[in-house]
Amino acid sequence: MKLKFFTLLFIVTNLCFSQTENNLHNKIEKFKDTNLDSLLFYAKKGKYSNSVCEQLVGENAEAYYYYRFENYEKVISLIEKILTKYDSLSEKEQNDLCAIQIKVSTYNRLFWTYKNLEQYEAAYQQLIKSSDFISTLTNENFDSFNSLINIEISKALIKKELKLEDDAKQILKNLILKINLKQKTNKDSAQYNRLVKIKANTYNLLGKTYMGINKRTNKKDLLDSASLYFNKAYENAKSFIPPHPDSDLMYAFRRTEVLIAKKDFNRALSLINNYSKVNNGIDINQYKYLNKAICFHNLNKTDSAIYFSNKLLTDYSLKKSYLISVYDILSNQYLNTNQLDSAYKYSKLTLNEFNLARENKQKTYQLLYDNDIEKITHLNNTILKKEKKKNIKTIFFYTLTLLIISSLFLIKRKKYKKEISQKTDELKLNETIEEKEKTQKVNYNIEEALEKKIIEKIKAIDTNHDYLKHDFSINSIAENLQTNSTYISFVFNQQHEVTFKQYYTKKKIEYAVKLLNSSNIYRRFSIEGLAKEVGYTNASAFTRAFKKQMGVTPSAYIKDLS
Repeated sequence: MKLKFFTLLFIVTNLCFSQTENNLHNKIEKFKDTNLDSLLFYAKKGKYSNSVCEQLVGENAEAYYYYRFENYEKVISLIEKILTKYDSLSEKEQNDLCAIQIKVSTYNRLFWTYKNLEQYEAAYQQLIKSSDFISTLTNENFDSFNSLINIEISKALIKKELKLEDDAKQILKNLILKINLKQKTNKDSAQYNRLVKIKANTYNLLGKTYMGINKRTNKKDLLDSASLYFNKAYENAKSFIPPHPDSDLMYAFRRTEVLIAKKDFNRALSLINNYSKVNNGIDINQYKYLNKAICFHNLNKTDSAIYFSNKLLTDYSLKKSYLISVYDILSNQYLNTNQLDSAYKYSKLTLNEFNLARENKQKTYQLLYDNDIEKITHLNNTILKKEKKKNIKTIFFYTLTLLIISSLFLIKRKKYKKEISQKTDELKLNETIEEKEKTQKVNYNIEEALEKKIIEKIKAIDTNHDYLKHDFSINSIAENLQTNSTYISFVFNQQHEVTFKQYYTKKKIEYAVKLLNSSNIYRRFSIEGLAKEVGYTNASAFTRAFKKQMGVTPSAYIKDLS
């Protein structure tokens, strides 16, 4: 009798613990999108529970709370503690469904945290870790479908950020088909609701992807496709249980982006001014001020554009991509008002931030490329093993296909890197060509038509002052005429008594002298600003060339004019 009593007590106790855990989890799920104060209350309640599962759930909810307030440093700190705690659990505890779900959730939260910080390499690392972790799981109760779908959505997002929009679009359209199929066969209402949320995220990202393709190709019909998918995302979001408090606001953001892309700036401003009607208390100032600055900038309302840009610069948590846009707006507006020193200052800041962002994206691209190649190689080895007993033609076909895929990745990688290294390569090539011109005279059998095109191009450059462009070089001429730089050099030397470099260095300095003699404005330029006006990216190189030709430094020359 006593044995039966204790057995019954044990069952009831476990049932109570289970119900308590479920109740806490349900409370947190309920309040995460409706009441953040209540969410924090239950998060802390879970943190100090005796149940390991409740502790993990509470700590993860606390991290989400700070994520909503964009306190990303705190989020990263909290999640690192959760992961450390998970690693300290016994093997049995680690294999518990609750613990598994929390670990997958933390990787997802870290991804979005790093993504919002625009640290794309770190964000993509979380996807790899999450994918690797899921592949090791043996718990049959864990539904990997949702997690793997979310990972694919996140990969598409990274590809979009890296300007690989076509790849992102294909991933997302395939995911929509998978989600639709899953919805048809699913009978669990909770799972169905999760699928609705995933589908809304997928549609939303598809809309952003079409926006990105439009920006690259300038095909206006793509904006209609973007609007279509943003609307589908919104329709799905309206069926969330419980409703998401920010759905209307997010939809307003997306509509604003489309209106700005369509250059309908007055309607965009009207929509921005109504953000407060659909906002549930989150801080939207960055997004609001940036869009206002962009609209006023394009409407040529200088004072308003500068005002909202400067308001953004007081926010030390400003996103890097926003910072680039703000600097660019300010440099253009100050140029329009003839405040040249300020214009040059922000133009230089724009370039610095852009180069940092491009370097970050290049590292991420390399990581993404390596990860995809690793999977392709693994697939290749798997196919070779399975097809070992089949005829050589089949093996050759699969191998060739995979080599082609690998080659396509390599081509994309090289194309992306080319932008970064182009200027350095051109400088090196120019120096090599100039050295050859000094030490070597070669006769080339150049077609008469090509020689005529080269001569006309050189005349046009002198007339249009193309030599003042920062990217002007003998290679740019060769690329424009679809020939090689050696031919350009040969024809040029036949027409002039000096080398290509000597000739155009002299032209640039002569133009700088002309600017200084013709207007007081240019005499107020910094040496760096003056150098930029005549195509130099380096003030020291400009000063050396000026002194060699004029016998005095630019500063001394300007002083004499005054």
